[in-house]
Amino acid sequence: MKQISPPATAAEIIEIVRPFDDSVLMRIVETEATPAEVLEAFTWAIADDQMGTELEHGARGVVGLVYDILRREEAESDERR
Repeated sequence: MKQISPPATAAEIIEIVRPFDDSVLMRIVETEATPAEVLEAFTWAIADDQMGTELEHGARGVVGLVYDILRREEAESDERR
C-alpha cells in the first residue's frame, strides 16, 4: 500500500528552494506538491539539459508545475538585473 505524503509547508519549500516573494511561495503551495516533489522540481530547475537526456523524459505532473514556477521566477529575476 502506497503511503501518501502531505503537501510541503511554506517553511519546507523555503528550506528547499530559497526565499522567494510571497506570491511565488503561494503558487508553489497551491500545487500541493510534497517536499520530495518540490525537491525534484528544484533539481530539474538548477540542472543542465543533460538530466533530461539521461532520464529520457522531462519534469511531469506536479513536479512540472513547480518546475515551471521556479523557471519563470528565475527568468523574471534575471530580467530585473
